[in-house]
Amino acid sequence: PLLSRLMSPDSELPLTAPQLPWVISVIELGCLLSPLPAGLLSNYVGRKLLILSSAPFYLLSWTVVLYCQTAFSLGVARFIQGLAIGIVCTTVPVYIGEIASAQTRGAITSMFTCVWWFGFLLEYMVGPHMCFINFTYFTMLLNVPFCLMFVWQPESPAFYLLIGDEERATRSLLCLRDGSIDTIKREIDEMKLNLEVNRKSVSFRELFSTSIDRKGLSILVAIVTVRILSGNSVIMVYSSHIFEQIPNLYFNPDNITICIGLVTFFGSIASTFLLDSVGRKPLLLMSSLGSLVCHLITGTYFLLLTHTSMDVSGLSWIPPLSVIVYSGLYCMGMNPVSVAYTSELFRSTTRGVASSLSSINMTILTFVLLSIYEPMLHDFGMYANFYLYALACLAGYVYFYMYAPETKGKSFFQIRKDLSGPTVPSRSRETEPLFVDVDVEQL
Repeated sequence: PLLSRLMSPDSELPLTAPQLPWVISVIELGCLLSPLPAGLLSNYVGRKLLILSSAPFYLLSWTVVLYCQTAFSLGVARFIQGLAIGIVCTTVPVYIGEIASAQTRGAITSMFTCVWWFGFLLEYMVGPHMCFINFTYFTMLLNVPFCLMFVWQPESPAFYLLIGDEERATRSLLCLRDGSIDTIKREIDEMKLNLEVNRKSVSFRELFSTSIDRKGLSILVAIVTVRILSGNSVIMVYSSHIFEQIPNLYFNPDNITICIGLVTFFGSIASTFLLDSVGRKPLLLMSSLGSLVCHLITGTYFLLLTHTSMDVSGLSWIPPLSVIVYSGLYCMGMNPVSVAYTSELFRSTTRGVASSLSSINMTILTFVLLSIYEPMLHDFGMYANFYLYALACLAGYVYFYMYAPETKGKSFFQIRKDLSGPTVPSRSRETEPLFVDVDVEQL
């Protein structure tokens, strides 16, 4: 909502048209640098401490903007924010996956996306009603309640076991579970068995050394690729600009942006119930197919508007509605499922590195997509962007139908067994850690 104001001559921090694309996309360069170190460090300093370390980055970034109001300083601030986002997107899915039980893992991992989209909604609702400086103070101060509340959260019990501290792991799990001490001990024993099998592994190398982990990584990379190329990042950044291209629009573009924020937030809430009831694969198929239809409709509207003499003035309500529906489908399907897969498809020793590589892939694709939005708009028209997003959704639907696994309600042991496939030769089973995430009940 602030883009048009920043571009105006009387802006507190004036931006020119050539400066806008790099200021917007430079955040992805920060995201590119931090995920891999964050994934490796999470096994040494802990998941909780690493998540808390993102707060000083955010505080520093907004302080830079407050004390030096230039386009360059805004770019530096967004780069620092990218470093923090890379840490969060890498570590939080791992932390959530390790503290959740198999029965509630889908719902709990989706809470990450719920809070993520609530942040967007809050910014969309507050942004149009504040000047840039007050908005900066408001955003910066949100880090204070985060630190005050999260500092009391327990560390992942899996991390404590990783460093050999079973007593603290038990205490952590007691804080996270409403069960008897026998149940807690049983779950601790299961975690210990998993770690004993994996202890000799070297995380980065091990991620590529077995066919099961390679398959899990390829599935995760595919879903993240489709998720980013479906255009959500562009829509969240340029939504007001997109709707300003529509003549005779019935609603203010800022109000439509707030509607998008509301739909994404409530869609992410719905996903907390749907992931563990409907399942991951049906949500992926519904999300990708529905997104394909929405983007085709929006792209066709802009094609008719700019490249034909057809009068579409009475259809100006169609693109906002299609974009809003797409945003809801995205937040109920592709987005939460990719977060869930990050914590489900890998072993404890490779989960952090897999999450890092996923974040790096996401960052590169987001940077490319944000960078080509303006050139494609000027060289071809708005329709070209939406047809590109539709093509990605079509490819995703085909891939998800053929290869996406269903992990609803399954233990890590069962998921790994499914990934191994029904026809894995016996020799492979001897050399590859098929069942490294052991389920005590299965033994």
